[in-house]
Amino acid sequence: MSVNEEQVTGETPSAFREDAPQNMPAEAEQPEAADGGQGGEQEPPKPKKKRRWIWNIVLIAVIALGLWGLFGISGEITEGEGMTFGEAMSGISVPGAVLLVAVVLGVMIVDCLKFCFVNKAVIGKVRPGVAIKTSFLGKFYDNITPFATGGQPMQIYYMTTKGVNVSLSSAVVLIRYFGSIYAFTFIGAVSMIAGVSVGVLDGVESATLLQILGWVGLFVNLIIPVFIAFFVFFPKFAMKCTTWFINVGVKLRIVKNKDRVMAKALKTVDDFVTSFKLIAKKPLWLALFILCCLAENFLTFSVPFFVMNALSCDVHGMFFTIFALNVFTTFGVSFIPTPGNSGVIEGMGVLAFSVAAGGALAWAVLFWRFAVYYIYILIGIAMTVFDLVAKNVKARRTEKVAVKRE
Repeated sequence: MSVNEEQVTGETPSAFREDAPQNMPAEAEQPEAADGGQGGEQEPPKPKKKRRWIWNIVLIAVIALGLWGLFGISGEITEGEGMTFGEAMSGISVPGAVLLVAVVLGVMIVDCLKFCFVNKAVIGKVRPGVAIKTSFLGKFYDNITPFATGGQPMQIYYMTTKGVNVSLSSAVVLIRYFGSIYAFTFIGAVSMIAGVSVGVLDGVESATLLQILGWVGLFVNLIIPVFIAFFVFFPKFAMKCTTWFINVGVKLRIVKNKDRVMAKALKTVDDFVTSFKLIAKKPLWLALFILCCLAENFLTFSVPFFVMNALSCDVHGMFFTIFALNVFTTFGVSFIPTPGNSGVIEGMGVLAFSVAAGGALAWAVLFWRFAVYYIYILIGIAMTVFDLVAKNVKARRTEKVAVKRE
């Protein structure tokens, strides 16, 4: 997904791709509130890291392209009258900056709480330390892989290394994944419909392009939620429609293996039903989880407003306008396969926020991207370095103990 909410950028649907999590067992195999034991299952293989250096180069290239496009387009829109970095920093509002930091931290905390609540419902323990690292690992790998496909496998793998068996770790990750998708598309659809009705796109550069891409992105992101809903409530009709679409895909040579695609489609529904049956048995944790999913997406879409507010832009009374413009921007690039939609979303953001940011336009978009994207890459790199150092220190200590014993 570009979800990917995750990411939270967006979470692009990923359930039909080869790299989507496929470890979900039938409900009968799921123990009730468990102690995190192994359950006789083998630990899943660690996600492959072939050609990582190629993806690193691609990631750096698309980020550089995005930044180059950001300042180029911004310069054209502001006709060369954009603020310098020093001017932007000197105009920062301290209360606004504090509020922005609080919102960004709020996004992180709420996503961690989602894992805490799901952990409690599925494995019987909150395990905050595991929840926090699972959250940030998912964000990191989603943000460095196309279509945000890397986060879920890494989250499942990490949880298994902490004593949670494959079945339960898959359930936890899938519940969070599906919950985020539904919240993301719900808030997106409501905001876009309401935004068009009140004219939030009026005066926006390339408003038609932004609107068309936004609706296309919403349609793409609605495929899995609507598909699942139809199979749950109208299974016979959904089966006929799915079969028809797959047959069309076969005729157009888009689908190569009809049976395999149908099996993956049905497994997506089964994964959703099975995982949510687990948390549905705990209505309190389910309610808290849903609240967190909505809160995370709401806060994420609010970030550009608080960035502009911190930069002392004139955004009084424009909260919903900027919020809805961010929704159009995010959905409009959610189907772009670059990591974090980089290289495109910056340009779209410049077009969307030009109505409010003024001379601080380039810096507003840059700080927005840092708050919702780059910061998770930095945190992920820091976690990786810390784990590597800790592993080496532990290995040396073990070696010293072994030498002393000899």
